[in-house]
Amino acid sequence: MADSELNKRYCQSCGMPLRFDVEEYLGTNLDNSPSDEFCYYCLKEGKYIVDISMSEMIEIWVKYTDKYNEYSGTSYSPQELKAILYKRLPTLNRWKQKQETYIIHKQAVDGVIKHINNHLFDSLEMDELILLSRLSKSHFRRVFKAITGENIASYIQRLRIEQIAHLLISTDFKLEQIIKQTSYQTKFSLAKAFRKHFGISTSEYRKRCKLEIIDRLSGILYEIKQVRQMAAFCIEVGDAYKNKHQYRSKWNQLLHYAKQNNLTEKFLSISLDDPLITPIEKCRFYLGIVVPKETIRKQQLGIIQIPDGRYAVFQHTGSYASLHKFYQLIYEEWFPKNKYRPKSTFSFEVYLNNPRTTKFSELITEIYIPIEKI
Repeated sequence: MADSELNKRYCQSCGMPLRFDVEEYLGTNLDNSPSDEFCYYCLKEGKYIVDISMSEMIEIWVKYTDKYNEYSGTSYSPQELKAILYKRLPTLNRWKQKQETYIIHKQAVDGVIKHINNHLFDSLEMDELILLSRLSKSHFRRVFKAITGENIASYIQRLRIEQIAHLLISTDFKLEQIIKQTSYQTKFSLAKAFRKHFGISTSEYRKRCKLEIIDRLSGILYEIKQVRQMAAFCIEVGDAYKNKHQYRSKWNQLLHYAKQNNLTEKFLSISLDDPLITPIEKCRFYLGIVVPKETIRKQQLGIIQIPDGRYAVFQHTGSYASLHKFYQLIYEEWFPKNKYRPKSTFSFEVYLNNPRTTKFSELITEIYIPIEKI
């Protein structure tokens, strides 16, 4: 049965089976006629009753699984219903249209973010960023905030302040040296912006971080490696890590890309932020697969360049859930006790075994952090 015909059996918003046998169960169009696409929970007089995300819609039905089963004559468990709806809803009109629009907007914002990442402490003119997005000024501002959760000025300011915080705890640079590397004109403007963001002064922040160092380094395995430049096709994770279905969907997209392009190279993840400074929900985090240089098209979307240079490579054994604490050891304890400092907040991880076939306690991850000598 074609998808278009199959979908007529379900409300095109919540995914519940449509009951054409009881008119009261159907939503209503603008002229109050019965809808042949939406149920009475979702549409009234041609308008959606609630403005929520697809994930929120699914969670509502999971919460009321008994009511869903009673209405549709099924006997799903909450877990079964959740899995079914995560597969069904993306194919329905309400979410399919949203998804197509979201993809267009996401590509526009990603292009701007890539430019910001590469020119963080340059003069970032708003008109130039809007031109890059190919959206109108007002539309761009709305779309950027909807996708990132921040307005663009706040987003740039946060990235700059977090980069400065990274330099404070990973180097012995004086404030004057840091100012030379940033767009801040005076020590006063930097101090004011830093205190506004973190609630303490730059000197207090550096002192606090150094006082928290504890000697637990004996179990850290590492080596210094020279890495050649690589390119990876990447998919942004965003907040998908919070939901195993969404996170699995990201991996499936990546696997599909790998299969389509006959790629067998290593899978990795890329982080553009220091996880000890940037809140985890705002970290720029990507899943990716290494792509041969000769296959990359000019200006290809989704490609992130991994710079060549010297990297400190750490080996972590165990569940991915414990990686955050491992990073804490590296940044707060290993770096202050060694002759290196992080060259930037960029890092990437390489997965050496398959989480589907390996015990969590035996998973091996290599963490690569670019370094320079002190």
